[in-house]
Amino acid sequence: MNDSRDPRAKLLAETLQGDWANGPVSAMARRAAAHARQHRRVRHRLAAAGATVGLALVLFLFAPRTSAPPPHVRAPEPVPLARGYDIISDDELVALLRDRPLLVLPQENGAKTIVLLGH
Repeated sequence: MNDSRDPRAKLLAETLQGDWANGPVSAMARRAAAHARQHRRVRHRLAAAGATVGLALVLFLFAPRTSAPPPHVRAPEPVPLARGYDIISDDELVALLRDRPLLVLPQENGAKTIVLLGH
């Protein structure tokens, strides 16, 4: 009814001008607009609720399942390794090397190398 080029629309607008401002037509238009707004709000809320439920369902269905931890299994006792040497005390070392000359060389890492001189 806002098309001013159509003479019928202009005639209708001029005829109902007073009713649109404060008559029964105005009340009906306000009720229709309120109903449309309420309907739109309900649709948006339902869509948001549906999206939330759908997302929760997808997360529930595709979430990785956690299983119970495996039963505790004790590690086996370590098997003693065969060594190519024996650990002896200082006294045993002195007794074995009583009359032999030794050279003790310090290494860069702090260890010492013992070299038996002349036999």
